[in-house]
Amino acid sequence: MNKVILAGRLTKDPEVRYTQTGIAVARFNLAVNRRISKDGQQQADFIPIVVFNKLAEICGNHLAKGRQIIMAGHIQVSSYTAQDGSKRYSTEVIMDELEFVGKKPAETANGNNAATAEQMQFGEEIPPDEDIPF
Repeated sequence: MNKVILAGRLTKDPEVRYTQTGIAVARFNLAVNRRISKDGQQQADFIPIVVFNKLAEICGNHLAKGRQIIMAGHIQVSSYTAQDGSKRYSTEVIMDELEFVGKKPAETANGNNAATAEQMQFGEEIPPDEDIPF
């Protein structure tokens, strides 16, 4: 069985490209914390993630650097011949499922700006607790 479940944060915005046949492909790295080491320092692994099709477009539209996600997928190992003739290997995780976790980085940075935007959308302020009749 080849199944991977990871929780972490994006290290940069996803790069979405399209193949010649029109298939969306998104790539990004996911920083996944390790357990705290003996010396007390937090360490992370930076895992390359590849996403295809509609899920790749969703990643491109809704994920950004710092966004926390939980994802499931499978490991894929590829090999290629470098220009110097040596054989090289690359290991990536192919994402099959995505769950958004926590707030978007912009909401975290701006604090209450999200609530203010909602208030403006409805055209009225939210009354303080003591003015609510129930």
